[in-house]
Amino acid sequence: MRTSGPEPSRNMLHCMSRRHDGEPVPAPVAPGLRLCATCRDHVEAELVDLPVLFEVCADMLDPRPHWIRERVSGNAPHGIVLRDAVVKVRSEILGVLASWCGLVAGERGVTGPDVLDIRTLARFLAVHVQWLCAHPAAPDLVNELTDLAKAVDEALRPSGGFRVTVGSCPRPGCGRPVHAEAHREGGEPYEVCCEAGHLWTPDQWLLLWGQQAGGARDRGSSPSSAESAE
Repeated sequence: MRTSGPEPSRNMLHCMSRRHDGEPVPAPVAPGLRLCATCRDHVEAELVDLPVLFEVCADMLDPRPHWIRERVSGNAPHGIVLRDAVVKVRSEILGVLASWCGLVAGERGVTGPDVLDIRTLARFLAVHVQWLCAHPAAPDLVNELTDLAKAVDEALRPSGGFRVTVGSCPRPGCGRPVHAEAHREGGEPYEVCCEAGHLWTPDQWLLLWGQQAGGARDRGSSPSSAESAE
């Protein structure tokens, strides 16, 4: 996390987050901010999504129903699955959000969260999101939140499977390809997500598939293409 941004002349005119990589000219910043409007919305959306992703990771570590989980003092819960990548990304989520909370508390002179709790950290940042998006380091915030979402996606993805592209992300300002992944061709999807890390349930995927397929039929093209998962 940087506490100062790129050179003022460029930073004051264009959004410098990596979400604009490959664009001939980055989007202009919104009035009073160091980010474009879509990246500001992206920050807000990720602060809502990250606590959910954090809990999805917890469910992956201990897949038993919540009501039968038991903890024995001094021991890990029975049935827990210690997946290094999942444990690591949960730690990274807490670390990144806590770091940005520290920046806000230090520079604004306010009291920051006193517990390392995912929802408390995200809620604190959401309260100060406008200030954060006007900070010189705002592009770094966008990049780090995006990287966290991608890291969760990679940590939860099994080593093999079947992936089908089902359309484009409907999240405002995203539009990245959406993929449904299953353990085998023709199987029920276990995860649906876009390349930026936005997740859907299988039921939501079916609705999205129907919308995309309907639009594709109107255009006379196929709504998806299949590809082997890496």
